[in-house]
Amino acid sequence: MLRRIFIGFIISLIFLSAGCAAKGPVSKAPPAPKTVTPQTAQQEVLPTQPANPPPAQSTVKAPQPAPKPKPKPATTAPATPKAVVNLPVPPKPQYGVSAADIVQVEHMVVDLVNQDRQKAGLTPVTWDETAARAAVQHVQEEADKGYISHWGMDGAKPQLRYTRAGGLDAVDENESVTLWLQGGFQGVSKADLYKIVAQHESLMVNEQPPNDGHRKNILDPHHTGVGIAIAVGKYGIAMAQEFTNHYAVLNPVPLTAASGSTVTLSGRIFPGYQITGVYAVWEQLPQPMTRDQLMQTHSYSDPPWDNLHFWARPNAGGYYIQTGKGNVFAQNLSVDSQGNFFVNIPLSDSHTLDYLTLELAPNKNAKDTFYAGQFVVQH
Repeated sequence: MLRRIFIGFIISLIFLSAGCAAKGPVSKAPPAPKTVTPQTAQQEVLPTQPANPPPAQSTVKAPQPAPKPKPKPATTAPATPKAVVNLPVPPKPQYGVSAADIVQVEHMVVDLVNQDRQKAGLTPVTWDETAARAAVQHVQEEADKGYISHWGMDGAKPQLRYTRAGGLDAVDENESVTLWLQGGFQGVSKADLYKIVAQHESLMVNEQPPNDGHRKNILDPHHTGVGIAIAVGKYGIAMAQEFTNHYAVLNPVPLTAASGSTVTLSGRIFPGYQITGVYAVWEQLPQPMTRDQLMQTHSYSDPPWDNLHFWARPNAGGYYIQTGKGNVFAQNLSVDSQGNFFVNIPLSDSHTLDYLTLELAPNKNAKDTFYAGQFVVQH
């Protein structure tokens, strides 16, 4: 989506990057065992009965095909614009924005987000320092190099940046920029910076279906926190909104491990929620990207569902999930009465990234699944 906005003397170009991630597997407990074929993010697939279910064993419950976890809907936000437009560079302001000013504006954006959430009848989100820190280097790179993307020049996506920053929850990213693509941007005052990012928020929250991925992220009822990162550079202004879901106290997972080794995911979920699944899905290691490549990117996602190689759930009972590469049988996951749990997760055998994801649902609505933790382990 390409829009020009006029703020004082500033004539800028707004690029709205595709909003929140298209998430991977999210399970829901069925009333009866069913099998669901693999599906794409925007395709609904109805359950069908398996052609040849595994035979029952004499002392073990017959394996039952579990419902395939439903992916979080893929964002339908507009793709990153590809047009290069030469806009006049505004003159250098008399008083440029300081680092302290940027911090203040970042917190002012949280107020704007909460105003929009309040209008929708949602609870406010609180400032998440870890999430904000995870995006600082990325938005500065965008402003300095003149691009917009959920990927960085190192090929990393938001989930990996958040894990590296010490994040212990799940994160969903919105990106927006105001760029002068010919460079030479000389700064902005605090007042005009606020006007620009406020316009970003307005454009995102007022999106209309089906191109409303940013709006859905801002108004996701599961979000509890948000980190805002704003940067000013040679090419203009970049902002990231990093929304988080905090419903468990999770123990850190190693950032790196040996291929084929085992890591432990453990912690305590908050009262009123239940674990619906723990998943491990692999993805190729990130590769460096050029500015031109980054400007061609759109929405980001978790790894392909066919890369699922481990999943666990309470009372696994011989259930399995069908993927394009075969069946993945459920491992049992124990949760005590206080919500404490742990599960040992084998990593894939090749040199890849492994996305380890904790999925929860309210006890009162097991179908309302969402991510409450995601760690990206490199090996």
